Order: sequence, then structure tokens, then C-alpha cells
Amino acid sequence: MNKNGLFLKSVLCATAFSVLTGLFIADHAISYEFYDWGHGAIGYELAVMDAEEDKKPLILYFYLDSDEWSEKMNNDYLAVYEVEAFLIGIPKVEINPGKGGQEKSIAVKYGVDRCPAFFVSIPSFGSKPQRIHPFSKDHNLTVDEFIKELKGVIVYQYNEKAYQHYEKKEYEEALKYFEMARDFDPGKAYTYYAIGTVYHSIGFEKNDPEYLEKAEENYVEALEIDPDNKETKEELKKLREGMEKLGVK
Repeated sequence: MNKNGLFLKSVLCATAFSVLTGLFIADHAISYEFYDWGHGAIGYELAVMDAEEDKKPLILYFYLDSDEWSEKMNNDYLAVYEVEAFLIGIPKVEINPGKGGQEKSIAVKYGVDRCPAFFVSIPSFGSKPQRIHPFSKDHNLTVDEFIKELKGVIVYQYNEKAYQHYEKKEYEEALKYFEMARDFDPGKAYTYYAIGTVYHSIGFEKNDPEYLEKAEENYVEALEIDPDNKETKEELKKLREGMEKLGVK
């Protein structure tokens, strides 16, 4: 065999080895590794502590090895970049009840009767964990719909907590939680409206133009997202009339 033949043979061998290696890696890559997740019972305790300390959401995911739907959940949702990006910074733990012991006990605690089971809660609020079901007979959630469900649960709980403080006129606490809701989903008109109402109340109680201007900014932001919202329009009108009486431009 001449030099050209030897060279071609070496290239073909190298290509074949590369393809086989790629297939081997791809075969193992389909198993989601939960790199930045807590694991098992110990991971669960640490994740709960982290969530409670900083008033963060908590993600609990129960799954089984070699289970078709668990693998589908892992690969079609959890391993997708957009989902991984959204979950960064949120305490989360994977629990395999098939291992028995404490893992199984945690599954029983949360009423898990089949896997996969994906829960979202804010432990420091004492709220009931909400289960998100991405699979159904009629329609499996898209990745965007799955993220929207996640945001919806988290934002609702922060807004509810904030409103409880607002009713008690604990305005600083109300603002804190409304702003946390906004940070998880900046596209919700209601959150900007709610922040506006808090600043609106503070501004008139303190006769402080700075708070009134912040109220106006948030009402306007809410209307940019939802231009037809009647309640926001009415509050913005009242605010501007009050600002005019106080001489605030």
C-alpha cells in the first residue's frame, strides 16, 4: 500500500473511531445528571434550609430510574437549556423513592403515588406545594408552557404574601414580595400594578412626591403590558389628579 493509501486508511479509521466515540457519549448523555441539584434525603434538608432562609421557591422532583416517563421528563424538560437557565438560583432536589428508606418516606410525605412528580412551593410561607403535570392525554406542555406554569406558581405565591402585608399596611414587606414576584416574571402586568398601588398609598400617606412618581412609573409599566386594564387606568387617573392637587408635575 502506498503512502496515499495509508493516509486515507488512517483518516477513515480516525473518523470511524470519532463516530463510535460520539455515539457512546451520546448514549450516556441522555441520562440527565442533575449537576446543580441537591440529591436524596440530605439534599432535601439542605434545599429546604436554603429556601426558608432567603424566602426562595423550592423545587422537589421525584423520579425513578429506567422509568419511561421519568426519562421523558428529564430529557424533554429538565435538560433543556431554557428550563435549566430558569432554575438557576432556585433550591432544587431530586429524590428517587426507588432507593427506599428516607427517600421513600419523603415521597410519602408529599403524597407521591407515581413518578415523575414535580412540586413547587415557598416553604417559608407555609404554602401547600403545587404539583406541575407536564404530561396529559390531550396535550403535553411545551417547554415554554412548562416554564410559564413554573413562573405562575411562584409569582402567585409571592403576590399573595405581598398582598397580605399590604392589607396590614406593612408596605415595605409588601414591596419586597411584589418585587420578588416581578423578578421571577417581569412580564406580569398585575405585579407592576400592585407595586404601583403600594407606592401610591405610601406617597399620599407621607405626602411624598418621590413615592407618587414611582407609583406612576409602575402603573405606566403595567399599561404597557396590558393597555386595556381598566383598574390600572382608573388608579393612574386618580394618582395624577392627586399629584396635580399636590403640585407634583
